[in-house]
Amino acid sequence: CGNSESVSPSTSKEDSSANNDSQFVEYGVAGTIMEIMDSENENTLGVIKIEGPENNGATYKKAIVAVPSDTKIYGNNPSDFNELEVGMYVEVFFTEDVKESHPIQATARQINIIPPEAQ
Repeated sequence: CGNSESVSPSTSKEDSSANNDSQFVEYGVAGTIMEIMDSENENTLGVIKIEGPENNGATYKKAIVAVPSDTKIYGNNPSDFNELEVGMYVEVFFTEDVKESHPIQATARQINIIPPEAQ
């Protein structure tokens, strides 16, 4: 029933060690963008604050996520940081270990924008 065009590279369960181009990383947070902030780091496009519901399959319920310029952003088509808006529902995959704080802080490898009809 699924459309293969809507499946992003990070949703694959393939072994990431088998392919250096793999985008598979830890599924960190899923939820609504509550705030979009500018970044003082020139390599970071911005920072997004995300809050999600309990038991949505993500590791964390809330996160502050830095979005560097090499972050892959997927919507209906490949998207960019400027298309992110407060109120959008997103799934975020992290690049590295998170900084344990409340909420956690992490860096995005990939952001999937989930349309309202798919939530």
